[in-house]
Formats: sequence, structure tokens, C-alpha cells
Amino acid sequence: MRTKHPLLALLVLILGTSTIGATYLVIKNDMQYTSTSSPTPTVSVSPTNATMYSDIGKTFTVNITITNANDLYVWQAGMTFNATLLGVLSFKEGPFLEQENTTLWTNGTIDNIAGIIHYHACALAGNVTGVNGNGTLGTMIFKVKNYGNSTLQLTDVILLNSELTEIDKTLVHGSVKIKIPGDVNADGIVDVLDVSGISAHWYPGPPVGPLGYDQNFDINGDGSVDIVDLAKVSAYWTGPPKGPLAP
Repeated sequence: MRTKHPLLALLVLILGTSTIGATYLVIKNDMQYTSTSSPTPTVSVSPTNATMYSDIGKTFTVNITITNANDLYVWQAGMTFNATLLGVLSFKEGPFLEQENTTLWTNGTIDNIAGIIHYHACALAGNVTGVNGNGTLGTMIFKVKNYGNSTLQLTDVILLNSELTEIDKTLVHGSVKIKIPGDVNADGIVDVLDVSGISAHWYPGPPVGPLGYDQNFDINGDGSVDIVDLAKVSAYWTGPPKGPLAP
């Protein structure tokens, strides 16, 4: 049975057997910590709403970030995702807590069948104050398995201050849209409609397209909508005839 604060039992085991933490750990499981002088910290998926053109098998990075942290001593977080579209290769500790002191990092588990990253956790070691400010808590590497949309929903998020009382927080979940390179109108096929879309948003020209620059039509992400993007449409053309890179 999952407890209200699954991280705390783990910290008892780790810090309770540590010479730097054994005399410091005090658990106040039911207390809520709220700062009256600081804004509520926000834990976010970053980028929050991403759209990308990608080949199957390519990887991309997603971070869990925090803003307005105040005396952050411990954090834990997990995530759910669409396992038919994405796989997770790794979840690594970010640099936010370790800028203050040595940290204790605990790997959770990653279930690429169910689409669940079970909580990973990080704690400062020893009798030190927590960290303030903004930064990256953790970094995940995702692998593209198919095209489509996936939510990236934070789960099991707990923040504790240096007294090991819980900090109120705001969560910002994320999403990612994986598109076939060349499918600029996102209809699942690459055809003449995508060619006309690129023409309409041609930039910087000359001539500039009547609708001007739109990053959704910038397939290679170089700040221009031009012949390189048009070549992508040709390569991924779903046909007939199919382009050489068509899925």
C-alpha cells in the first residue's frame, strides 16, 4: 500500500544510517509548511507544450524545473506518459540541490509498458539549509516510438524544507506532439496541402509568403521556411509515390 509520503520512509533508511544525517533527521509527516513571505514554488515540465518533427527512434530531453523555491531540502517526482508513442531511457538528477551541498539521489523505476516513471528523489545531506531560487530538479531522456500526442503529467510530487515539513506547491504539467517531418498541417499525411502551407508561410523569401513566418512550418527549426523545409516534405511524402523516408 502506498503511503502518503513514500519518500519519507526512504529518507529514514538513507539518512538514518548516514553519519552526516543520523542526528539531524526529524520527520513531521502531517505538518504543512507555508511561507508567508515568499510565493508558492512551481514545479513544471519543461518545455511545457512542445511540438517537434522527429524520426522514429530519435531522442529528446524533458526537464522538471522549479521556480520560487524557498529552503528546498528534499524533492521527489514521477511522471506518466503515452507509452505507445514514447519510451524513457533515463531520469537523472538536475543541478538545483547540489549547488548547495552534497546530495543523496534515489532512482525510482521506469515502466515503459504502462507509461509510468515512478518517483525519483533527491535530498541534501547533513545539517544545512535548503536551496532558494529557480533551477532544474531532474532531466529525462525520451525516445520517439510513434507519432501523435502525449501528456506528460507530474505525479507523486513532494517538496520538503530543511525541517522536513512539506512545502505547498503549484504543478504545471506538460505535453508533447510528435509530428512526421513534413506534415506541417498535422493531418497525419504528407502531401500537397503541406506544400501549399509552406508556400503560404515562406520566409524570409523573397518573396515572403502571404501568411508570414510560423514556426509550425519551420520543419528543421532554423528560423526560416524555405527550400530545406520543402525538401523534407518531398522526403517524407506519403504518396503516391512515397518519399524515401516516409513512415
